[in-house]
Amino acid sequence: MRACRKPVFQVLPAMFLLLQGCNSVEEDARWSTRQDSVIEANSTLAQTKQPTFQVLDRNLHNSAESLLLEASTSDDPLLRANAIEGLQSSEQYLDEVVRSGLVDQNEGVRFVATMTIGLENLCSLSRLVRPLLSDPSSSVQAAAIFSLASCGDEIDLNPLASMVLGTDPTAKANASFILGELGNSSAIALIRNGVGRHEASIEAPRAQAIDLIMAEAMVKLGDEEERQVIQAALFAPPERAELTALACQMIGSMRDQSMAMNLETMALAEGPRKPGPEIQLLAADALAKIDPGRVPIEIVVGFISHERPEIRSQAAMVLGSLGSSTYSPQLSTLLHDQDPRVQVAAATAILRLGDPSVARSPDEVY
Repeated sequence: MRACRKPVFQVLPAMFLLLQGCNSVEEDARWSTRQDSVIEANSTLAQTKQPTFQVLDRNLHNSAESLLLEASTSDDPLLRANAIEGLQSSEQYLDEVVRSGLVDQNEGVRFVATMTIGLENLCSLSRLVRPLLSDPSSSVQAAAIFSLASCGDEIDLNPLASMVLGTDPTAKANASFILGELGNSSAIALIRNGVGRHEASIEAPRAQAIDLIMAEAMVKLGDEEERQVIQAALFAPPERAELTALACQMIGSMRDQSMAMNLETMALAEGPRKPGPEIQLLAADALAKIDPGRVPIEIVVGFISHERPEIRSQAAMVLGSLGSSTYSPQLSTLLHDQDPRVQVAAATAILRLGDPSVARSPDEVY
């Protein structure tokens, strides 16, 4: 069995929301199954209308694996990237989709595939990573450095420092994230030096989101004072909803018990203080990682019939985070959704349940 360092879905604070400029979550955020990456979705992972995937196997686990394998060859790079993430627990298929992802024409997909090698200890593939040190994308170069270092190869880390202090905002965020994952606390001073150093052309919301990603990296490296920066971002004003979204993800990843009540309040809020469904679901997903008993299940389940596919996708991911086969009927419904993004999210959630024997016949679908 593969030695797994950390599951991808817990570590890459979700692969693809990135910094939607001045657009708020309510206006134009494009939510993937992972919600909040540091790869620019609007340029490298643009979504196009794709056909739905057929579900032929009545066993949910088998159906999920087959669907994600098919999605890994989709014309939509977002689906290809999410398929790699979704298959992170698959002994049978992960190597195959990662190999394909390393040579994908899309830099976002290459980034995900390259990071997966280091995160999942797929070190038998590390020889395929070294050419990516010269990839046209700085973020892919950073991912290659991470995976080679994680696999014990001798590798120069100085390019990561240059990215953190450089002018490419995406590379800055990704390099900071990677330094946090590498775990060398000596990088704290470097990352702190890069906070707030942005080109004048970078919109304030995007700059703030990058700084938040840098704060999370410093927390991972042991700087507990930066945890307060992330906690404060949870209460960002509505026009900075992307900061609240990132904070929810980070608080869940950190298993920050002190924020459980705030997350529950956010997920259950009504009236003028009620956030949009994206934020409600992100708060619920964070709660699922911190204190599953406080997740408002009735609200999450209610969203599986929402008119917007990105909301249905998020609902699927919350059910997956709960890790209980109790919600297999709901996930079966979403696996048969008419939007392929929802299907991929549901398939990923099903594999996260970790029970290959789970099966539902058509008349058992919720």
